[in-house]
Amino acid sequence: MRDKNPPLYLLTGIIIGVLAGLLIAYVLLPVRYADTAPATLNTDQKNIYQALVGRAYLYEADSGRAFSRLALLQEPDLNSALVAQSQQMVAAGGDVESARGLSLLAAVNSHPEQVITPLVQNTFSPEVTSTMLATTTLLASATATATPVSATETPSQATATLFATLTPRPSATPKPTQGAPYQLVGQPKEICDPAGVSGQLRIYVKGTNGDGIPGVKIAISLPNGGSSNFYTGLYPEINNGYADFTMSPESTYTIRVGIGGDPINNLAIPQCTGGDGKSYQGSLEITLKQQ
Repeated sequence: MRDKNPPLYLLTGIIIGVLAGLLIAYVLLPVRYADTAPATLNTDQKNIYQALVGRAYLYEADSGRAFSRLALLQEPDLNSALVAQSQQMVAAGGDVESARGLSLLAAVNSHPEQVITPLVQNTFSPEVTSTMLATTTLLASATATATPVSATETPSQATATLFATLTPRPSATPKPTQGAPYQLVGQPKEICDPAGVSGQLRIYVKGTNGDGIPGVKIAISLPNGGSSNFYTGLYPEINNGYADFTMSPESTYTIRVGIGGDPINNLAIPQCTGGDGKSYQGSLEITLKQQ
């Protein structure tokens, strides 16, 4: 009778072949992706791509081009993705201009009739030019080719070369969404709701027609003597001109909305009284309108 078991050398050959194939596929000749769509990028790379689009939008003010670039990511809910990344960047102290551009794009996505003025630096320097050229180069490269970098590779630095014939000239262009000063409408309104969020400073910024304006800078003083900035437009599901800030107990704040507006002083958490006679912290609501 013949032995039905396969020869040992066949099993050994199969095992060696599989191991050799894995070694070649993952170590010696790993798969390289080239000329693929931005939709194939991983989450971190998509966030970088979106941030570059947001920053470029501030300088180009071309919503058509911006949304064409974002469409390559094939996000099922683009508006939510823009708002979420903008909020995360602000909370993490990231690039303020990119976060602002993303919030403005989210607002324009909901209200296409809105437009902004391109943001141009007041001074022209090689450093500024290099940054803008490097940003444009990276964005164009990501739009045309998405090539993941392996862990063993060292990414090359983006190099921007100035043209020898370029003659820089100063240019002063108003920043986006800036115009006439914003004036306080009425008095700050105390919000007492035991089931609601306490300690919030809720700000609504409106234009002359009463519509909310996104991308407006709000400067607020901090109890330690410093200051912080935040922007409207990060919560378009509430209002395009809405922004909020969490106040600390027993602290007073001063805010200035936009450029040229008067400061609003002595803002603090209101103390409310419930039906059972117990005291609790409420919130404060402020409305400003462009005159």
